[in-house]
Amino acid sequence: MRGAAVIEGIGLGAMATALAAAGLALVLLPQRLAQRPAAQGVVALAVDGQGGLRVWNQAIRPQDLPALLEQARRRQGGREGTVRLRLVPDREVPWGTVQGLIGRLEGSGLPLELQLP
Repeated sequence: MRGAAVIEGIGLGAMATALAAAGLALVLLPQRLAQRPAAQGVVALAVDGQGGLRVWNQAIRPQDLPALLEQARRRQGGREGTVRLRLVPDREVPWGTVQGLIGRLEGSGLPLELQLP
């Protein structure tokens, strides 16, 4: 009887450890995937329905955009393809607003990507 209780205890401990590891993975994996573009040199500019801009989930003013682009250009440091801009508009953003931002961002000298919702 005692041997069966020990085996049951080991099995329950292993199952609890596996559940804790799965829970930890469910918490950390989305964060890691969200941070991957920044590690790869992608500056993601999210545009909300009112035309507001967010970079790494922080709101920025449109007048701060040139300084941000200059900082990204300096970070590139003459190396081609290390920093890219990614424009990510929400579904509610009018296409005219997106085209206006594309025009402003193309003049930055950095590669530009458009990620449609």
